Amino acid sequence: MAKRMMNEKQMIDVIWGATLLGGGGGGSMKNGIDLLAKYKFDHPKDPLEITVFDYKEMDKDSYAAVTAGMGAPTAIKDVDFSAYATNAFTTLQETALKMEPPKMLKYSLAVELGGFNTFVPMMISLVNKIPFIDGDGAGRAVPALNTLLLHVNGCNTSPLAMADGQNNKLTIELENPRDAELAEEIGRHICMSFGMLSGLSGWMVNQEDLKDRIVNGSVTLSEKVGNVMRLCAENNKEVFTYLNKDSVVDCKLIGKGKVVKSETVMENGFDYGKVVVSGDEELVIFFQNENLLVTKNGESIMTVPDIICTYDVSTGQPLTNADITEGMEIAVGAIKVDEKWWKNPNMFEVWKPFLERVGYEGDNIPYVK
Repeated sequence: MAKRMMNEKQMIDVIWGATLLGGGGGGSMKNGIDLLAKYKFDHPKDPLEITVFDYKEMDKDSYAAVTAGMGAPTAIKDVDFSAYATNAFTTLQETALKMEPPKMLKYSLAVELGGFNTFVPMMISLVNKIPFIDGDGAGRAVPALNTLLLHVNGCNTSPLAMADGQNNKLTIELENPRDAELAEEIGRHICMSFGMLSGLSGWMVNQEDLKDRIVNGSVTLSEKVGNVMRLCAENNKEVFTYLNKDSVVDCKLIGKGKVVKSETVMENGFDYGKVVVSGDEELVIFFQNENLLVTKNGESIMTVPDIICTYDVSTGQPLTNADITEGMEIAVGAIKVDEKWWKNPNMFEVWKPFLERVGYEGDNIPYVK
């Protein structure tokens, strides 16, 4: 899709859809909607629209950069994040101009899909009057920098900029710009020093990166998914059935039931835990910020990178793990992740340490229709 304008209703659809596609992480829908409302309040005279570019419309000698929230989802949940984001992006712009040769950051890009982390870079486009790229760095949400598709397919992590809401800021510049694991370790310590929450900007990418290495078209996909979800919510329809019916995304319903247990422990800037759903069969979702593994009656049935996601049956609204509470009636679904995850035959190696933390040491179990 070529360059187009996106209005408020379409942004809300993106927030709904990106929350579902985030797979339990990426920030809740409420956070994204609240951030949009805060922008409207602070800029009452500005038109609420952004220019969305396909990667083909990018200048070949200019760059897009991601801006996101780093930290535990429960820490982000009730915070006005706008200052964190803009402080981080401005710091990265200043750093980029000092590079040799200087790099021009002209576009905003989502690091991942999620109700919060997809809207944050949209807000950067609104504030800075720059185009928003129809793509993202993961095609889902992920728990760490080294689990991004950006990293898996060989894009540079460094330099990174981090900032808090008071504009305490710093940059991370690594000898090996692709050392995402070291960037993650450093970033998590900074995040904890900032009170378990930080703005993060980095991963400067160009047109070729978007074409060959990371996901393009995912903002438009999120908008389509969100539109279907909102219609289903209004008419009390089952979401995954209609997403398949309209050929929006390849997905399936795994099951529905009541949340009988929701366990979350915040540690080292992450939310760890599991959600137990009791219905016709028992489903257990294991997560570290994002959903990593789902079991049915004790048998593992799907792992990351394919997307394990949930929505509230009573409202039709997509859920993150930070939103789920015991007693809630939820639907659990599976969505096939973007094909670029399979470009690197060793991609599952980045996920193994995270799965081991939740007790799974097996091989990748991909989405099956």
